[in-house]
Amino acid sequence: MNHFVIEQWKEYPIQVPGKVRYAVSNYGRLKSFTDSIENGRILKGALTEGFLFLRYIRMNNGKRKSYFHSVHKMVAELFIPKDTENQEYVLHLDYDKLNNQLYNLKWATYDEMRAHAFKSPLTQAAFKKFQENNIKRDGRKLTSTQVIRIKLKMKRQGEKFSVRKAAKEFGVSEMQIYRIKWGENWGHIQV
Repeated sequence: MNHFVIEQWKEYPIQVPGKVRYAVSNYGRLKSFTDSIENGRILKGALTEGFLFLRYIRMNNGKRKSYFHSVHKMVAELFIPKDTENQEYVLHLDYDKLNNQLYNLKWATYDEMRAHAFKSPLTQAAFKKFQENNIKRDGRKLTSTQVIRIKLKMKRQGEKFSVRKAAKEFGVSEMQIYRIKWGENWGHIQV
């Protein structure tokens, strides 16, 4: 795909108009301006949860109020027509939340957004890690290695072994530690 497109700017209509106005480009950049977009000043935007936002303050009924607009949605609203009315979400096709260029954005329905999110490299990596942990844990909260460490502590500390401390350290209930101690759980592991 040819991404070498001339940058175009469009004014973004905000809820409470003021002297300063705002524009967004098909490159996903922001400007503030008073007379013309060409004479405007490039803005960095504000990062929130990995997304870039336009943030500004306006007086509304005598009170200062903050307003927020996500840049990717601003670009989509001004440059991408919706195919259907139920397309309320904007996807980053390359999964980079900071790449707000027109070619990287697409309107989507809720189901399309969920399917896209599931295919995300971050989601896939997290799911793979989760699966690997489950295999190691054999479906249990503790790994074999952790149980060996608990049993070694019990053996070394003898009467001074604290069930409460071990439960807190390994993130399990005191009952789970007692069951390991009594051999009800993890009895097949010997130290």
